[in-house]
Amino acid sequence: MLKENYTEVTEFILLGLTDRADLQPVLFVVFLVIYLITVIGNMSMILLIRTDSKLQTPMYFFLSHLSFVDLCYATNVTPQMLVNLLSKRKTISFLGCFTQFDFFISLGLTDSYMLTAMAYDRYMAICKPLLYGNKMSRGVCLSLVATSYIYGFANGLAQTILMLRLTFCGPNEINHFYCADPPLLVLACSDTYANETAMFKNYTEVTEFILLGLTDRADLQPVLFVVFLVIYLITVIGNVGMILLIRSDSKLQTPMYFFLSHLSFVDLCYATTVTPQMLVSLSSERKTISFLGCFIQFDFSIFLGSTGCYMLTVMAYDRYMAICKPLLYGIKMSRGVCLSFVATFYIYGFANGLTQTILMLRLSFCGPNEINHFYCADPPLLVLACSDTYVKETAMFVGAGFNLTCSLTIIFISYIFIFRVILHIHSAEGRSKAFSTCGSHLTAVTVFYGTRFCMFLRPPSETSGKMVAVFYTTVIPMLNPMIYSLRNKDVKEAVNKAIVKANLRQ
Repeated sequence: MLKENYTEVTEFILLGLTDRADLQPVLFVVFLVIYLITVIGNMSMILLIRTDSKLQTPMYFFLSHLSFVDLCYATNVTPQMLVNLLSKRKTISFLGCFTQFDFFISLGLTDSYMLTAMAYDRYMAICKPLLYGNKMSRGVCLSLVATSYIYGFANGLAQTILMLRLTFCGPNEINHFYCADPPLLVLACSDTYANETAMFKNYTEVTEFILLGLTDRADLQPVLFVVFLVIYLITVIGNVGMILLIRSDSKLQTPMYFFLSHLSFVDLCYATTVTPQMLVSLSSERKTISFLGCFIQFDFSIFLGSTGCYMLTVMAYDRYMAICKPLLYGIKMSRGVCLSFVATFYIYGFANGLTQTILMLRLSFCGPNEINHFYCADPPLLVLACSDTYVKETAMFVGAGFNLTCSLTIIFISYIFIFRVILHIHSAEGRSKAFSTCGSHLTAVTVFYGTRFCMFLRPPSETSGKMVAVFYTTVIPMLNPMIYSLRNKDVKEAVNKAIVKANLRQ
């Protein structure tokens, strides 16, 4: 009977600030005004700092990011609160609630560390003025900001995963105006549910997974360890080298190389998400990964895969603008536009990864825990679920289909226009020069999407699936810096210049 009465919560009701109907229109107006002031104030601060040359200092750089975080923080909570103040049905979907929960923690922590960085900046400016220029260089400031964002979002993701491990099977009324930690914990019925279901079957909750890896042959594992260690080291050196080269060479301060530096960063993170764990498994008899570690790896593999896909897409659009619209290139591909593109891809990739992770965490893992793969990937995890996977499978195929179709369509259309313009260039030298600027990107796109299509078109075989996954998780991140180094004249010149400078210093 207990088992039959079990219902899984699909939405929550936010009780809000008050249940008095006469106060709700007043509160709506008050919070709408506060939110509009917040948006206008923070947006104005960001634009002011970006446009005024006198404000291009570390303090205002941190302040612009603080304004951005404050804007996102308010936007995460206030619009939903305003909707509920006007609506009789004050519901929020399960996915919407946990997305709000994740961003609330992520942005709150990021905000606190941004204020900490500003305090450190003032300390350096006042107490160490002679060292201020070196200690608070642009690179240091970017590192402090990036660390604050990464730590904030990693913490938010970890808290969200732990919250999603709880079962919500009964009351769904949150006594708050947003999805906060304590009110959600009150609604969890995990312990009761586990005890009740234990009466009906031997229910055990998975706390870790075993990664079966590429092979179970013990004699091959040391060889594979050396191979993938070498690949990973080349990947790290190649991508870090590419990022530093682009940052240090004035000739590479163009939109194309700006996007390439972010592609290198994404490739580096993607390889780092998968390869170190694979190396640990290859050198260990106990090839386990914790539940939390598995889902963090799962989240980041989708996040970075989506971001990398769209980074290649915008590089095709950049080549289209450079070749087909050269007179408008400076305006259409300004630094602000490029930053907007990159920020959009990171945000979309993170949101996509978080959505897929939340949907996966909605499934129950109560029996086998052996993942027939070398990392926590979508299909092998779905096989282990002991609840209905239809929603997650649908989301997986829709997400992958949308990303591949959308990005490939933009790339394909961009190159149709590019080739049409190139074929109308009369001189062979002009055509060759135009083609040379696209050669590296076309090679990278062919390798990236070719691997993905092999994955979808291959016959159903576990071994071939793993081989394809090895290629796009470890080999492609290693190949991209090589492709752009060997096939790109500007990069080769920059490398030679860096080598000459290094020799002169010696």
